[in-house]
Amino acid sequence: MRIFAAVLLLLLPFGALAQPRQYAILSLVGDELVVVQREMSTGSRIDKNIQVRVPLGNASLDRAMLLAVDEAVRRADPSAKPILLASRDPKFYAAAARSLETGGSAAVFEAVRPIVANAKATHLILVTKHRHRAMLRLRDGHVGSGYLEGLGFYIDHGEPGRAGANLNDSERGFISPYTYFKVAVIDLATAHVAAEQYVVGSNAHTVVSGSIGNAWEALSAQEKDVQITRLIREEAARVVPMVLAKG
Repeated sequence: MRIFAAVLLLLLPFGALAQPRQYAILSLVGDELVVVQREMSTGSRIDKNIQVRVPLGNASLDRAMLLAVDEAVRRADPSAKPILLASRDPKFYAAAARSLETGGSAAVFEAVRPIVANAKATHLILVTKHRHRAMLRLRDGHVGSGYLEGLGFYIDHGEPGRAGANLNDSERGFISPYTYFKVAVIDLATAHVAAEQYVVGSNAHTVVSGSIGNAWEALSAQEKDVQITRLIREEAARVVPMVLAKG
């Protein structure tokens, strides 16, 4: 019995040292919106998408992402009190952009260490852009051409000159907000990426018969803002619990 008691005493300090996780959250997806217009060359099936990058002068989308991830963390762990980090420093977004080509979350973490250093957190939840083949969700499946990344809108103007109830969604044309991002959990004590998962979210809105060829107007400016914010929240709610469970 004395042996067991001694073993118990030895174990107690280790148990006492165990601390609950303290998460910090950083989003690097909201510096721009990318509007992608699907283009087909006449008489061929070669995709020639047009991309317009729209720089954002405020942190509204990064803020939306931070709040969405924060909400998802609190739902997964009611005792959690995440620390929300913010930075509009272009060099951090540039590091995240380079990671699409040459590295991953670990490389981005090295760049953002100065932000995290004083956060008094044990783990960082890092949200960065993800690049993936275009997969826009319609009622009758997924469509799309080329590649998408980050946050934006994909436009398919459909087939102007055609009309009728028998047209499918892609023939009618559509506009879809998309959220292509990656969520990583990083152990700050070791700089190890404990888990990561990417998201390819979309929610297409088809145009009415009379507006084929003008899919951009299928949503008002306010509706566009509401739709992409809602999609951020929905996808964060889905993926964050998965990443926390792995990491």
